[in-house]
Amino acid sequence: MKKIKYPKVLLVGRTNVGKSTLFNRFISHKKSIVFDQEGVTRDYIEEVVTNGDKPFSLIDTGGMQFRKNINPIDALVLQKVTALFAEAKVILFVVDATAGVTQEDRQIAKQLHKTGKPVLLLLNKADNSKLLRENIGEFLSLGFKEMIETSALHGRGILETLEKTVALLPDGTTTEAIKPNYQIAIIGKPNVGKSSLMNLLTQQERSIVSDIAGTTREAVSETTYHCDDLVQITDTAGIRRKARVNDDLETLMVKNSMQSVREADVVMLVIDASQGPISDQELKLLFLVYEAKKPLIIVFNKTDLVTDYSEIMLGQSQEEYEFILDKIPCISISCLTKKNVSKILNHIQKVLERCKQTFDPSEIDETVKKDLEGRPLFHAGLKLKMFKIRQVEGKIPTFVLHVNHPIWFGPSELGCIENILRKRYDLKGCPVEFYKQKV
Repeated sequence: MKKIKYPKVLLVGRTNVGKSTLFNRFISHKKSIVFDQEGVTRDYIEEVVTNGDKPFSLIDTGGMQFRKNINPIDALVLQKVTALFAEAKVILFVVDATAGVTQEDRQIAKQLHKTGKPVLLLLNKADNSKLLRENIGEFLSLGFKEMIETSALHGRGILETLEKTVALLPDGTTTEAIKPNYQIAIIGKPNVGKSSLMNLLTQQERSIVSDIAGTTREAVSETTYHCDDLVQITDTAGIRRKARVNDDLETLMVKNSMQSVREADVVMLVIDASQGPISDQELKLLFLVYEAKKPLIIVFNKTDLVTDYSEIMLGQSQEEYEFILDKIPCISISCLTKKNVSKILNHIQKVLERCKQTFDPSEIDETVKKDLEGRPLFHAGLKLKMFKIRQVEGKIPTFVLHVNHPIWFGPSELGCIENILRKRYDLKGCPVEFYKQKV
């Protein structure tokens, strides 16, 4: 099935001119991380925006830098942004109205004129009318016909920009934005191969890949088709142990990653198999997803780098945590050799199908009751009775338990009933939700 492509509208400019804050204004929610520091945005962030009956892909790009001694990641950012020029239908060039025109603004303007694409010059931070009047002549010298005064902070000029953008889009675009059938979030520690995996699954160089830990800072989403389903895959920033998160930017990165988990229909935890045992941080992430009641699969990456020692240590770790790993599908892959990468989306589809299972009411009731008769539940000498279990509608297998003392059916008791269900039915990768009702 051919992927639907919306006309691309780029937000471009040098660093720290307010592109990400404007992007969040245009899409009406916070997606791009906004932080008062140069170069926060690296991978471009994309969201479908509809104004009137015309949807388009709005893209927040990394700040363009032209310094001679530019670092490798900023050089990749610049390369990504300039590559997007060819695909853009409209370009929104953002400048800082309070700072006047800089040398980098002039270099960006020169490149934009070469594209021949329609450009709207956004004079952002236009709250100070005195400074704006002083600098207006400089902005006119950049040579763009359309200038719009905007304030990302106060929402000024947002509607005008959207209306002028839509007027510049080609006719015949899709009149309705298509939503993905399901969303996948890729999580893990830094440098385990999440971005490489994202690129392989979407079959494009979507995320910037670097050996430098912490390259990905924001959740980067892209869609692909699998078995006629439109799938959104999100690459998230690597999550370190809380004790090592020592600045405000990384705190925002972690929050951004966890938001992606909450929005996902299924989560993929990527672990570097070459490092040996599963780390405490990876276990913490596993339990966070499990407690959030999100379907989960574990991907052991970098199997091409596994030594005999790391294989033994990983095997011992898997045995130690067998009680939880037995409930989750695990797949070993190598992003470098592409081993088993093509099987991942099939695994995910099977997990989602399991989550949609419906069970025979009398069979499930009889199965749980019979098992509990052989090993009854007690609390402080008080016998806990389950009179009935019934399935109710939900995104994951969800059940109502009719019991005598709901307050005493805690995690241990519910875990016991969950294990009975898992023993009888195929629920691998599926969380289970229980509601208690007093009889």
